[in-house]
Amino acid sequence: MTLLHTLVFASWIGLPMTCSAQPAKGQKAPPKPGTVLYLHRQWEPHEKAFTFLLPEGWIFEGGVLRLNPSAGPTNSVGAKFDCTIKKDAAGTAMIHFLPNIIYKDPKWVPMFRVGSNYMGAMVYPVADPQTYMTQFVFRKQHPQAQNVQIVERKPLPDLVRRYQQGSPPSGGLSHTVYDAGSMTVVYDEGGVHYKEKIRAVIEDVEGQGLGIWTNHDTVSVRTPAADFDAVAPLFALLESSVKGNPQWIAGERRGSAIRSQNALNTQRQLQQQRTEMLANQRQTNAEARYSHWLDITGQEDYVNPHTGEVEVGSNQWKNRWESGNGDLVYSNDPNYDPNFDPKAAHTDFKRSVARAR
Repeated sequence: MTLLHTLVFASWIGLPMTCSAQPAKGQKAPPKPGTVLYLHRQWEPHEKAFTFLLPEGWIFEGGVLRLNPSAGPTNSVGAKFDCTIKKDAAGTAMIHFLPNIIYKDPKWVPMFRVGSNYMGAMVYPVADPQTYMTQFVFRKQHPQAQNVQIVERKPLPDLVRRYQQGSPPSGGLSHTVYDAGSMTVVYDEGGVHYKEKIRAVIEDVEGQGLGIWTNHDTVSVRTPAADFDAVAPLFALLESSVKGNPQWIAGERRGSAIRSQNALNTQRQLQQQRTEMLANQRQTNAEARYSHWLDITGQEDYVNPHTGEVEVGSNQWKNRWESGNGDLVYSNDPNYDPNFDPKAAHTDFKRSVARAR
């Protein structure tokens, strides 16, 4: 559900908007059962983020959802909305507004496996609307469903155009693509034969190293299959009834801006750590290659005891000595000291040890 610009598309459900029968003007007798629909305007219960119409006797569950930032900042910057309006506890008739979730395309983070967490976003390849509705919505919502049949798939080009028109300019730094669709499923669950329609918009943003994608306006509606056409207008009415709280929206914008800046700072720190890690890894790999070269050529890096400079020398002797003017003495005798050897002709020899690696 997109709170700031609620989109109403009764047509995606498959029926035009209609009204329940009304009593004749001046009628004094109670209305016949089923001829009047009573709807009560309610506040979203967690933060009073919006109001909505709730049919009398129906149940509202969920509301504003805030994800724990300990897993990463990507999906914790702004509020999510996970809301269900249902006729009974079993949800035999219900409309479910699912939250917008940001995912990370693995081609931008090849070191992370699919399904892993990248700064609070699941690493997963960009999904088209039909794949998303099947894998992320229907299968997760109805793991016990049986005799599942997808009876219709439809693109929603009008919804795509609305999102494209409302997309903020990127200045050429990134590229955003939208796709939208709906699907109709029939299945058995809990002894009931259901018909369900699902809608989703997919936003794919590439550029500036982002490589992120998000589901928007993801809604599912279901009833027993035989009742769907009769209840569909009510679902459209409930979706259109959502009204945002201007005070909450203003506060959320301010809070999101602060959280976004904090997330950006965190991302920069992580990027710096990642850059340093890669630099260290490259240095380690180069060091390993260099050590291998020294080994196969019978050489070693030694530290000049007089200047501190690193010099390449033979590793075929156990001890290496060097004088102030650069003379060298190699020896395998652990008791030998060239400063007491007349042949060495110097008394300023110091032991030259291998460079620590």
